[in-house]
Amino acid sequence: MTQEMTSNPPAFTVEHRDGWRLRTPGGEPFRSIGIVHADDTNLRYPHNLDIYRARYGGSRRRWLREGLIPEMTSWGFNTVGWTSEYVSGSGLSTEGRVVDLGHSEGLPPDELAGTGVPYTLSLRVAEIEHWNGVPAYRDPREPAFAQWCDHLARTLCRPDDPNLLGYFLVDVPCWGRHPTGAGYPVAELAAIAEAYYRVASEAIRRHDRHHLILGDRYGGRVGAPEPVLDAMASYVDVLSVQLFPGPEAGRLEAALDIVGRWHERTGRPVLIADTGNWCPTVMSPGRTGSFRNQRERGLAYAASADAFAERPWCLGWHWCSWLENPHRGFGLKDPWDEPYRDLTDVVTETNSRLGRLGL
Repeated sequence: MTQEMTSNPPAFTVEHRDGWRLRTPGGEPFRSIGIVHADDTNLRYPHNLDIYRARYGGSRRRWLREGLIPEMTSWGFNTVGWTSEYVSGSGLSTEGRVVDLGHSEGLPPDELAGTGVPYTLSLRVAEIEHWNGVPAYRDPREPAFAQWCDHLARTLCRPDDPNLLGYFLVDVPCWGRHPTGAGYPVAELAAIAEAYYRVASEAIRRHDRHHLILGDRYGGRVGAPEPVLDAMASYVDVLSVQLFPGPEAGRLEAALDIVGRWHERTGRPVLIADTGNWCPTVMSPGRTGSFRNQRERGLAYAASADAFAERPWCLGWHWCSWLENPHRGFGLKDPWDEPYRDLTDVVTETNSRLGRLGL
């Protein structure tokens, strides 16, 4: 919610002056530089379970306390973003074909709250993800949708937690025609989207008056129809977007131009809620189509972060991902819990520089 809506809430706010920015509950300016898919499921595979047990005693709380949080903050990250991780299936549905990618539940809210750093929560109000091979396009105008949203909100909302940045809804929702052929009737899309965002936001506000509603995590390639953007703008605080534009010249700028137009249409500030790149690795030698090595990944991170920071509508960016697993195939750390130093050294310098400039 914007700062003008309430005085001194125990929550992060957004404000618009010379540009858009986040402010902490204490009123300090804040640029959210986050990590996405930081889930201990990535350390529970046969190839690294012994490492998880030896280093962290097989304990998620200990991994958070001794592994994730001190390491990510030392690299200049200040937010734990979306934590659900891609754990089954193949293909990342970037070409519009049908895939069915299983995802973990993500880190429990109580354990996220216990990290002591800003974090986000997700309320999966609908199963309409682009990567979901069995989507369920239920009508949000029906009472069952309101009941489901209220269940999620009263179960997951944490109204008194000053470290909670806000609430996401659905990951890469497919608001146009889904690759499976499913979808909402085009003629009713505006009314359906209005009901969806209104009912979901009302449920959150019944149980948490102050924390930001970060909305759906729109896919830059999947897109969002104009009626959906128009409906969203009335009910959420932040326009959340995922960008994976590829290494070709001009792709990043073209993607940001589209997001800039979405920002202008909605009037909402933007969080780059998921962005990343990859290269061939020992575990995933065929993971091509992005960069050649970890050093190139780092230089591309710096270029992307600089481009994000230059946009007056950008509140920050969240990097995908933490630790490489066999399905996603890329991360800041290798599958055996060791940093890709050629990448993380550049990331650390970039985050330190831009974190200071964001204040």
